Amino acid sequence: MKKSVNVFGISYFLIHCLIETTTFYIITNYSDSDVFWYLALIYDYFSFVPQGFFGFLKDKGIKINFAVTGTFISAAALVLFRIKSSFAFPVIILLAVGNGLIHVQGAECTLRSSAGKMTPSALFVSGGSFGIIIGKILAMREVPFPIIMTTHLFMLIPILFCAGKKDQLNKKNLLKYNFSNQKVPSKIIIILAVTVVIARAFMGYGIPTTWNRSLFQTVLLYCAMGVGKALGGILTDALGGRKCAALSTLGALPFLLFGDRIMEISLIGIMLFSMTMAITLGLLVSELKKYPGVAFGLTTLGLFIGSMPVFVLKIESLAVNCIIVSSLSAACFLILNAIC
Repeated sequence: MKKSVNVFGISYFLIHCLIETTTFYIITNYSDSDVFWYLALIYDYFSFVPQGFFGFLKDKGIKINFAVTGTFISAAALVLFRIKSSFAFPVIILLAVGNGLIHVQGAECTLRSSAGKMTPSALFVSGGSFGIIIGKILAMREVPFPIIMTTHLFMLIPILFCAGKKDQLNKKNLLKYNFSNQKVPSKIIIILAVTVVIARAFMGYGIPTTWNRSLFQTVLLYCAMGVGKALGGILTDALGGRKCAALSTLGALPFLLFGDRIMEISLIGIMLFSMTMAITLGLLVSELKKYPGVAFGLTTLGLFIGSMPVFVLKIESLAVNCIIVSSLSAACFLILNAIC
């Protein structure tokens, strides 16, 4: 089974990287628009919120390859953007739905192909961080549209490759996810795990990074996020959720707070901070063994809710940001320590 885990994890790392490349190529082109704020909000909603419903359909055995469908929907967004870029809202909605479908397929495949291990899913999720910065760079460099479309459609190769190995997606693997504290009621674990996702999503926007003033530094920032997400899966499998949670919450805190103006220190904190994703997903799958798609959808719903304050609230004070990051880190540690 190890071979299948590596196949799905690595394949969907590439797929996730490519879809985010397309996504942020388009989004970056709208960054100077007067309605960019609304576009960002609409994108987040249509990408994150429906994933729980899409996941439920996959859990119930719907015979549709969401990754193939999502590839063509997002390709349609690319074509519409090329023909009439002023059609921003339909472009963004198509892009978001296509992206969300691919996410759900990736989550289902990596979770069902792994015997209770989080590394494949964490590897899949980490690919997005690299795709975000690649997409931004391609848009800034005004890379020709045919290259973007060709790169986008290249996703179909690993998607169809994984589709040919669907016999390795064993339902029995889901029964082996046991990261949650069995002494705590299942509903409480689910609620608290989503609460941690919400808190960490909100907190992520308040991390002090005044050192980030160049493209190279931004690249390093997103690379640190990507490495952290993958590392979270590896360490959750090796050390267990509770120890990994302590490292990601309390261990990251001093690097986040004191690395405001020192890039090297800050990057360590951001890498550690990003590790929590694997822990919360592992907790939710442990309680929703028959519904891995729903479990993944709950994490994206938490991300959407946690990002909402950013659209209406802007905190300028470094001191206030530090207080928020410190208090929420402590709260997340206490919650995860209790339910892992």
